[in-house]
Amino acid sequence: MELSHVSGSSNGSEASSHRTSPLSLTPLLTSQFSGTRADQKRAKALSDAIDKSLRAEKEREQREGGIKLLILGPSETGKTTVLKQLKLLYGQKGLDPERQTYRRVVHLNIMKAMQALVDGLQQHSIPLGDPQNAEHLAIMSRLEPTAETDMFLELVPSIKALWADSGIQHTYYNITQLNIQDSAKYFLDAIDRVAHAQYIPTDDDILQARVRTLAVSEHVFDIDNVAYRIYDVGGQKSLRKYWAPYFDDVNAIIFMAALSAYDQPCEEDPKLNRLQECLVLFNEIANHKLFQLTSMILFLNKIDIFQRKLDAGSLVSKYFPEYRGPNDYFSTTVFFQYRFLQQCKDLQKQVYTHFTHATDTKQMRVIVVAVNAIVQRLNLRSSGLL
Repeated sequence: MELSHVSGSSNGSEASSHRTSPLSLTPLLTSQFSGTRADQKRAKALSDAIDKSLRAEKEREQREGGIKLLILGPSETGKTTVLKQLKLLYGQKGLDPERQTYRRVVHLNIMKAMQALVDGLQQHSIPLGDPQNAEHLAIMSRLEPTAETDMFLELVPSIKALWADSGIQHTYYNITQLNIQDSAKYFLDAIDRVAHAQYIPTDDDILQARVRTLAVSEHVFDIDNVAYRIYDVGGQKSLRKYWAPYFDDVNAIIFMAALSAYDQPCEEDPKLNRLQECLVLFNEIANHKLFQLTSMILFLNKIDIFQRKLDAGSLVSKYFPEYRGPNDYFSTTVFFQYRFLQQCKDLQKQVYTHFTHATDTKQMRVIVVAVNAIVQRLNLRSSGLL
């Protein structure tokens, strides 16, 4: 295994039934061009022309048939964010059809983020920096987990006051066990903008917003004149039993893992480390009998948050004791890449690894181009064209 560190209509079918099979020309070629060297050259030229025609026909079938690609991985790894990037880069209308819907999603994300911070502050007995914020703390504490976004505007003063409080800031930067979305700071810093009466979510807002995937969705994109059928599936354990029907005839899999989750417990099983769960799931997918000939692409995602945690002094060795190297970005990413590639039992199977920041559109544009080239090349190879 290679370790690389890289960032038809019925008319058509009826017409095809009248085509002469190149195989039927073989006896003719043999008898007609079996003499001089010039004859042999003409025979080779005709044979090459037939091969070229076959290659073009198969390439056309590949383009029209499309590529079936699954995006797999546990929840909170960025699968839906990658899909949003594909909509932004290759969708006919980008993210515009969803823009108004995401206004409520953003407001709900902010409410949930502050609820998580308040819970963390209280559970760890962290004092407020300003005692006058106790009233705001009480308001957020009384908020039901199922609260709707209709309450958002009246909560804005409390959310702003608490986010500016040193106690909440300490909770955000120092408590790693918080059940809080990665985009919390992004939206809390923009509270004034997103609370405006005329607020319309930007592309970046939509990419940062968190929506839990509860069903399998199919999306079709034209990438470099090739149709991609891409399936986004829910990553929660309870939803993985619904993945199997989509495993047949898969050309490529993008497996998502969040490197930033190395110090976090699973939401469904607090005793299990999130990245350890990712490794177990990747083992199952990489060695699945239906994926023996499937292109496997590994996205080690959320490198921006991972880097920030390392800079803050969070030790990888605390959560992965077998790691004994320096706590720098390069060394730790090589370690985690190796751990994932170790899960693949077929040493001849190549896993193409990318270190990704899925909310960064510029980086994702480059990575999608690279992934497209990999998938098309391997697809042609599996079809005997390379």
